[in-house]
Amino acid sequence: MSESESRITFWSKNDLKCPVCNSEFRREELLTGRGRLIAGELTGELRRLYEPSQKYGDVCPLVYPVTVCPSCYYAAFSQDFDRIPEGVIGKVSSESETRRSQIEKIFPQLDFTDNRRLQEGVASYFLAIACYEHFPSHMTPTIKRGISSLRAAWICNDLHRKFPNENYDYLSKIFYHKAQFFYGLAVEFEQEGKESLADVPHLGPDLDKNYVHDGVFYLSGLLEFRYGDKTDPEMRKKRLEFAKRAVARLFGMGKASKSKPSALLDNARELYEQMASEAT
Repeated sequence: MSESESRITFWSKNDLKCPVCNSEFRREELLTGRGRLIAGELTGELRRLYEPSQKYGDVCPLVYPVTVCPSCYYAAFSQDFDRIPEGVIGKVSSESETRRSQIEKIFPQLDFTDNRRLQEGVASYFLAIACYEHFPSHMTPTIKRGISSLRAAWICNDLHRKFPNENYDYLSKIFYHKAQFFYGLAVEFEQEGKESLADVPHLGPDLDKNYVHDGVFYLSGLLEFRYGDKTDPEMRKKRLEFAKRAVARLFGMGKASKSKPSALLDNARELYEQMASEAT
């Protein structure tokens, strides 16, 4: 097998220019044909798992969606990278060294000019979470921070399986708690008209299937159930009631359809029953 046939990524032909620091770099893109991705099961968190390929080994598509400037560590999803508002650039630029120092405490040997590893994958989402903090509401930054947090948690689990003594399971829990916060806030903002989920072209949460609003409401309930604050029983009860209503909407509005697949409905029913059991 030639080198070109064994590759799983390629580099963009044209340089990208960072809108924050004006540095030029090339973006790594995933190749998906020739059996590079062998779809496996769908998890209860709506993550698509992939089977290792004999030719290409383990491939993690989630490592690549976030564009990262290797110079200033500005990061955003590819569709947003060049759309950073003028008024946000100064804030993102001023925190460049803070982002770098924070992530290098966790991953001291990052290199966004070379082929990405799982470590760069987690780091890219960490950086996106930090940068989206400054984006305006019309760019729906809250759910993008939620999706970034959830994907980072997933990749940390992958790292934990490969390196079980490096505390990546602990890091995963931190990202899960972040995801729980941002998903819950995104649902609240949607209902209050502050940020519209309809403005996001792909709500994932993974790359293969867009579960749109339904996926967001389901995951908001799931994350609340698993990672919500349990220290205050009364508040816990109120949060679960809110989550139950959101989840009940999914399977209370008809049969499975293209936009509401049976996998999502089955997961929603099971989650609702688990939340109801805790409440009794």
